[in-house]
Amino acid sequence: MNNVDLTILDVIEFNKQMKFLDVAKTHAPVGREKLREAMKLAGATFDQQTKRWHIQEGHPNEKKRVLDFVQSSRITKPKQEKAQEPLRVDPVTGQSQLDDVYFEIEMKPEKIIRKKVSLDLDVALHKHLKHIALENDVKLYELVEGVLRDYVKRKS
Repeated sequence: MNNVDLTILDVIEFNKQMKFLDVAKTHAPVGREKLREAMKLAGATFDQQTKRWHIQEGHPNEKKRVLDFVQSSRITKPKQEKAQEPLRVDPVTGQSQLDDVYFEIEMKPEKIIRKKVSLDLDVALHKHLKHIALENDVKLYELVEGVLRDYVKRKS
């Protein structure tokens, strides 16, 4: 079981009785490398001869949590956001207004299954299509696909 409230001093105490790898496996809320990085950031030093971590007595970081020094995108802190009300009052007119975003329907984009196709195109046409795609900030295959889709729609 991982201990989220593990402090730097706790790691040092555990490291006196067991190997650092075992401390990371059994007690740390993060892996060995993240724990080692956190210890360094906290100001602890590693003694190669004794294979133990040390920190100066009275160091300001010794009682801080290991997670305070871990750089990870997986560890999230709870957000303190208040829920937005769909009804708000306009400060100028005093009239109440409904927030349109609150009632928006969330649509999932349609997944398109693609097939890779090779085409031989006129070099000048290809260059012109690339310029159009660049101007419209789309990929070349999306531009060609759109043109072909419109053509098929007009023909049927």
